[in-house]
Amino acid sequence: MAHLMIASKDIRTLDGLYSLNDLHKAAGSERRHLPAQFLRNNQTRELIDEIENYANSHSLVIKKTQGRNGGTYVCKELVYAYAMWISPKFNLEVIRAFDQSQTEQPPEPTQQSLPNPIQDDEKLKLINDVAKSLGIIESIAVVSATDIMDMVQTIRNYQQLAKIQTNPAWVDQTIERIKNATGKHFGEG
Repeated sequence: MAHLMIASKDIRTLDGLYSLNDLHKAAGSERRHLPAQFLRNNQTRELIDEIENYANSHSLVIKKTQGRNGGTYVCKELVYAYAMWISPKFNLEVIRAFDQSQTEQPPEPTQQSLPNPIQDDEKLKLINDVAKSLGIIESIAVVSATDIMDMVQTIRNYQQLAKIQTNPAWVDQTIERIKNATGKHFGEG
């Protein structure tokens, strides 16, 4: 059950029912709007009977409690009826409060865990392996991860197109290491 606040006042709940006493306070606490007077009203009595018939007595419609936190608690339909009985302005406040309480709040963003950063020695090993595959033997240049992935994709495509079978396991192993290190998957299909 959603939390309900009307006119900056919390409306208590009990067993899925809402406090008419709290609604009375939120409406201004006028004596002529006492919950007991609302419940004695013929139209209210008929509405309670209809709700009870519709629910086949499986749901609570009204509950009265004694004590410090006591009061009269009613179902949502009677909250609306009570608000209409008081005034159109209060009725609109109640409708909007219920609408607001039913609107789902966006879940708090969860922090996604990033893949572990690639260790420097692993980066160099990957760069060296890619460079060797391209026939670069002299000096090694530092290449961005995107460029490395593009190069590996090119190697994979060339291998598939040219049906090159010269040590395909090396290409697969290198690609697998890059996938594991970067958490990215490419060139499959």
